[in-house]
Amino acid sequence: MTPRKRFRKITQRMRPRGGIRLVTASPQSEALRELRAGLARTPPEIPCKYFYDDRGSTLFEDITALPEYYPTRTERALLKAQARRIVETAGGANLREMIELGSGAASKTVALLDAALRLGGRPRYTAVDISSRALTRTREVIFAAHPQIAVQGIQADYGADFALPAATGPRLALFLGGTIGNYEDPGAIELLSRVRNQLSPGDFLLLGANLVTDPAVIHAAYNDSQGVTAAFNKNILLAVNALARSSFNPDDFDHHAPYLVERRRIEMWLVARQPLEIQLGRIGGSLFVLEGDGIRTEISRRFSRAGVLRLLDDAGFTPERWFESADGRFGLGLGKAREAVRSL
Repeated sequence: MTPRKRFRKITQRMRPRGGIRLVTASPQSEALRELRAGLARTPPEIPCKYFYDDRGSTLFEDITALPEYYPTRTERALLKAQARRIVETAGGANLREMIELGSGAASKTVALLDAALRLGGRPRYTAVDISSRALTRTREVIFAAHPQIAVQGIQADYGADFALPAATGPRLALFLGGTIGNYEDPGAIELLSRVRNQLSPGDFLLLGANLVTDPAVIHAAYNDSQGVTAAFNKNILLAVNALARSSFNPDDFDHHAPYLVERRRIEMWLVARQPLEIQLGRIGGSLFVLEGDGIRTEISRRFSRAGVLRLLDDAGFTPERWFESADGRFGLGLGKAREAVRSL
């Protein structure tokens, strides 16, 4: 039986046939508590931020170069074409800082720094990323392109509480790569509101989002012929093992990433090839899965223009500009921080 056939029941009924057995455990770190809560859900989940250990970050860089994976090159071309307009709107030569959440290798951000320098500015660049390797790579990329730009890195989970350094003058926050699609609307608004609370009125946020397009194109982007995305998906189990001393074996699972047209989203799953009892180590207890059970590792939503601008507005940003790729696959919404800040 193929992985897709084995998985049919869980995608239709959205519940696993196995379950999780929990035992009393000593106080856990926040990460372990988060993993414990995710694996106890029905169906079980692993938060997608755990993709980005050092190996996972490297694999994702490889994914962005795949012929099937259009989002990165589409967004990069859009940023290059619209960089001057974006920077002019956000402060032009007076722009003092660019802050990027989930910087990765920051290769797309170089176009915005190019535009700022051409306009006579020299903003500081601040990268916030969970991966130390990504932050190191970011510094290398920015230094190679613009050694005159001051770069600082903050290793942090931008989905949780983190603090930005104080700054004077206009700032432009960047949340690119379509990462906002990993969140349902309430979580997306909470995250963007948290960013808004660290900015001053008049600062800007540039939000990148994948748009609804041909389902076959979207599906292929997460099911590449070389199997890099499959390796990336399975690597999350090794990241969990490293953190929790659990006993996940990636070879026990198949990569499964269907595009759900009616829900406008990719869902990434790891589907068990056989019945398993997985020791959860420092998380506590065991996870029981049967053949065909799935662990969800990511959602990646697709949006309309109205949907992106509504997220900005609900999080305390007045939408100012909209930029869209010629093929309609990717959009950038630029919002200006309002005076009133929503309390969380």
